Amino acid sequence: RLDKLIIEAFLAHEDEMLRAAQAIEAGIGSGQLALIPEQPDEADDDGTTATEGRLLARWAISRERNPGLRKRKIARVRELGLPLQCTVCAFDFSSAYGALGDGYIEVHHTLPLHISGPRETRLSDLALLCANCHRMCHRSRHGTTWRTPDELKVEMEMPARHPFQ
Repeated sequence: RLDKLIIEAFLAHEDEMLRAAQAIEAGIGSGQLALIPEQPDEADDDGTTATEGRLLARWAISRERNPGLRKRKIARVRELGLPLQCTVCAFDFSSAYGALGDGYIEVHHTLPLHISGPRETRLSDLALLCANCHRMCHRSRHGTTWRTPDELKVEMEMPARHPFQ
């Protein structure tokens, strides 16, 4: 019943729905959706509690990933006799966690798929990153919504800037 109502609403406002879809797509590509302020009822008045644990059904648009690329990148690095360590900070999960961390590393696209679009990804298009550096490559900051591992490394080498100094 609800599906039929949504379909009817879509068909009745097809041009409006197309513009909304294009705006959502543009927001995803630009990173602007991350700037949307919190919604009412996300947190209580003093900010000390928030409702969690509700079951939500979501439709999501995501870029297709090939899970085999991660395995092949790691295998290639091992074939070359190189350590599985972060290309930004040199963190090695095996050194830190022993057997638990053996063979673990995250793999990051050096050219974001939201910019490249559908394309053939080569192993050389992928970088090994620890979880922290991977998150920092994707973190939105000062209008930058994505950075390469090399850019992150340069940013990490810069002296810390404090706003009150």
